[in-house]
Amino acid sequence: MRAQPTLHVAVALCACASAAVAQEAPLVLTAGYTVQTDSNLFRLPSSANTQALIGKDSAAEQIGVTTVGFGLNTYQSLQKFEFDLNLVDYKYQNFNYLSFTASNYNAAWRWALTPALTGSLTSSRKETLNSFSDFNSYTQRNQRIDTSTGLNAEYQLDGTWRLLGGISTTRQANQQAVLAGSDYTSNTANAGVKYAFASGSSISYVARLGSGSYLNRTVPNAGQFDDNFKQLDNDLRLRWALGGNSSAELYLTHINRTHPTYGQRDYNGFNTGASLDWAISGKTALNVGFSHALDAYATANSNYSQTDKISIGPVWQFSPKAALRLRYDWAQRDYLGSPGATASTRRDTTRDTSVSINWQPYQQLALSAALQGASRGSNQTGLDYDSTQLLFTAQITY
Repeated sequence: MRAQPTLHVAVALCACASAAVAQEAPLVLTAGYTVQTDSNLFRLPSSANTQALIGKDSAAEQIGVTTVGFGLNTYQSLQKFEFDLNLVDYKYQNFNYLSFTASNYNAAWRWALTPALTGSLTSSRKETLNSFSDFNSYTQRNQRIDTSTGLNAEYQLDGTWRLLGGISTTRQANQQAVLAGSDYTSNTANAGVKYAFASGSSISYVARLGSGSYLNRTVPNAGQFDDNFKQLDNDLRLRWALGGNSSAELYLTHINRTHPTYGQRDYNGFNTGASLDWAISGKTALNVGFSHALDAYATANSNYSQTDKISIGPVWQFSPKAALRLRYDWAQRDYLGSPGATASTRRDTTRDTSVSINWQPYQQLALSAALQGASRGSNQTGLDYDSTQLLFTAQITY
């Protein structure tokens, strides 16, 4: 289940500017405002009867997003402490019942017992609105809260070999019931090894063992939805430093997810991906990537989704204070792993395109504008949509 993507973009368009200021000051205060228009907030097909579904002749919306927050960064000997808190108020003009205020935070203790034994203790909370591309109860607001806490450690055996380990817990809770993205908690432990080259390149292997519980399910049930799961991941990653601030990353991860009561919900396979960050010149850069990902998606006739995605994102820093960014994402998503006799044949193709200009006329002031287009085509009736979003953001950092 995905959160509303465009709202994250609206809040984060000026994040690079505020982050640069945050690196220079131990305490940073921020305030920002975004105006966003969306031609199709509910991701309805062009043939939809909007009056019957949402009570209005149009699914267009204008959203005002007000953000206030502060960040704290301080060093105490070998220890670094980070804390960022943001209050984000979303005001919907035509569909006011969707308005809400989110409180989000990120906290971290970057600890070091010795120069060779380091790690981090982190905690985060993110509150968003579930995207209407997946959630279609159009007359209800459905907020989602994601929380996570993790402890990671790295021990340098010598100048190149490192031992890795960690534990984490995550929780997802929805305001309204969501079948394919049900509320859950999970706990994970990981251990691995990493080889770091003098050039900055590295290769690592990590094994992760996790267990999770769905919070609103009881077994047995007619839909064969299990109330808990286990997952074992074997993850191999390569980071290749190409020089000149360019790098490439490759990963291959085998996942094996099992369910104790309904074994027909089990699935396994490989997640793969590759990305290239290419600093073409001092003013231009390019990011390209490919990923093949399996994700849990339990419905009456599917267990998981398989998504193949291609991304490309050029950046042009046409002045010391301004940059132009383009982004194009193409993805094909299949719904697989039938728990019963009837298998899902659903296939979606999504295309997301954006162009944005970021301008920082002063160190404390950042401005941006973005035009975004999103579309989905599906072989299932009623799942196609097109939408266009326009965003203007101003942020002050002190």
